[in-house]
Formats: sequence, C-alpha cells, structure tokens
Amino acid sequence: MEASRKEQLMSAARKTLRIKNRKGLSAPCCLSLGAEILAVDAGLKPAFLFDYSRAGAEQLQDYIQEIQKTGLIYQRLHILSLGDNVLILNLSKTIRHLEKSLQGNWVPLIDVSACRGVPTLADTSVIEQVKTQIEFILAHLKSLAVDRGTCDSKSVTTSEMFSSEWNLCTVFGFLLGFPASYWFDFAESFENCLSMIELRVFSVSAVCSRISKDLKHRMYSFSVPETIYLDLQHCVETWKKDLQFNFNKQSVFSELSISTEIVSLPAVAL
Repeated sequence: MEASRKEQLMSAARKTLRIKNRKGLSAPCCLSLGAEILAVDAGLKPAFLFDYSRAGAEQLQDYIQEIQKTGLIYQRLHILSLGDNVLILNLSKTIRHLEKSLQGNWVPLIDVSACRGVPTLADTSVIEQVKTQIEFILAHLKSLAVDRGTCDSKSVTTSEMFSSEWNLCTVFGFLLGFPASYWFDFAESFENCLSMIELRVFSVSAVCSRISKDLKHRMYSFSVPETIYLDLQHCVETWKKDLQFNFNKQSVFSELSISTEIVSLPAVAL
C-alpha cells in the first residue's frame, strides 16, 4: 500500500507540475509536497506556500485534482495567487485562523525594519495598518466560502488578489499560521535588522503515516528574536497547545515533535 501511495504522488506531481522540458520533481520532493497537501487537508496548518517549482495556479489545480483521485485528501482546497506567489489553502481553517488572529486590540507583529537596529514589537499604527490588510484578505476568503455552496464538493477553486501596499512577508506569516509575523518598512528598505541577532527557531515535524511510516515531514519552521521572546511567549505557547489539540483530532500524521534552538546568522532572508 505504501509503495502504491508513493507512486501515485510521484505520478501526480510529474504529470501536472513539469515545466516545459525541465526535469520533473525528484521523488523526495514529490512525497514532501504530498505531505504538505495532507497537512493542510488535515487542518494542521491553514495553508502552505508552493515553492517546489515555477508551476502556476492552473497546474496546481490539476495537481490537486490528481491527488483527489487517490483518496488521500477530503477537504475542498483553494488556490490563492498573491502576485507571483501561489498558496494552497484549507479555506475554512484559514478563515478561522485569521479571525482568531484579529481578535482583540493587539496582533503579534515584530518590527524588523533596518532602521530599528534591533527587533521590537510593532507600534500601534503598524498593527492597525496590517489588521486592515488582513481584514481585506479575510473578506475575500469569506466571499469564496459563501460561494462554495454552488460548487461541487470536490472542485478545486482558484482566486487571485494583490496590493503593492502589502508586505508579503507579513501576509505570509498570517496565512501560513505562524504565531507571530515579521514586518519591515519596505518603502524605506527591504533589508532587516536580524543580522547576528539571536533567534529562537521553532521546528515542527511529524511522521506522515498515511504516505509512509518512514516519511518525517517538517510542517512548520519559524523564529522569534530572543530579546523579545518573553513578550511573545504566551502567543507561542497558545499556538503550540492549539497545534497539539488539532494533532490529536487527526490520524494522517503521528509522532509530533516540536524542537527549539537558538541561532545567530550573518544574514536572514524574509
């Protein structure tokens, strides 16, 4: 059975995601991509950013439809294009996550603008600006959820939206389900102040037992500057508890592992 599932995932990816005459995805990439889809389908993460090839939304739509034929996924997934980037969303999970993120008057947002010198919690004006942007995205996703009743339950829907005013690093932080997001003033510079700053890096992995008992997949990787970790510790701990709760409700993945390490890097790309 494992061999059959692996072959189905590799076939689906190579059939739909190949770019012209370029070599198709390697077997490990095909299985990792399949695990990403299953993590979104199982509600363990709201979405993931597709970065396995230069395939576009239409090819990803074909790919997911091929995966549906294997019986490995059950949710109606949505493909969202943001500029040149493509994300695959569990629509209901993403809506709930964004709604929860916007509750209250404070959003866990880390300002790493180069002019700051050191990371700090974002000020109120930045938070309000980002909340407005996320509310706009949330309204778009909710309109799709309303329309889903007119679609076949197995259809793979697509949409696109973009604004030059959005800091995509911040938007991705919300959509990908991180407990805190980075922000920087890209009108001033695309550089950040994280060089040689101690970062507490969190990595979340689990065995994707539905594909293979040997396939350990990293679902999340994010960081928080150590200097302000205490300010965000409650958010991170709540996030971990929610993840564990959702993990216990599913059977697609097993052996959840959350690890932490402190790193300092000469340059950090966001």
